[in-house]
Amino acid sequence: MSNKTRDNETLLHFLQRGGSLRMLTGTDVSGELATLFRYARQLATAGEYAAAARLLKILTVYDAWSFEYWFELGACCQADSAWIDAIYAYGRAAQIRLTEAKAPCAAGECYLACDNRPMAAKAFRAALHICGMYPGEGSEDNPDIAAIRRRAQTGLEQSGE
Repeated sequence: MSNKTRDNETLLHFLQRGGSLRMLTGTDVSGELATLFRYARQLATAGEYAAAARLLKILTVYDAWSFEYWFELGACCQADSAWIDAIYAYGRAAQIRLTEAKAPCAAGECYLACDNRPMAAKAFRAALHICGMYPGEGSEDNPDIAAIRRRAQTGLEQSGE
């Protein structure tokens, strides 16, 4: 096996285990990434969901540990009715930030769109669990959490649970 083939296999193995290009390069390109992320969000706002998703996929390869990149990718895929891609992206976002209920709630909505009611119910229950996980820390008064809780409860009812 040549060195180039071995290097390619090593890189692939690194990326499959959760490594990212950001980890490999060791250079600070946060300004450039922020610019690309803003552009992706502008594309999404303009309804160019597929173009935004392509750019966000590049960003997730560069930094596979960014909740924002994965969540926005999920939102673009969801808006473009690419349900499976959206579910995957929301799942990655949920793995990165376990205390963020909006990722499983959005995944539940995608599961409903695919008519996968058991997985939708599971995702909505997870979102509700997260919403109630930190009582006394202002979650009752937080309008964002209250909105997610309502969406998850509605979705759970629609899933037949």
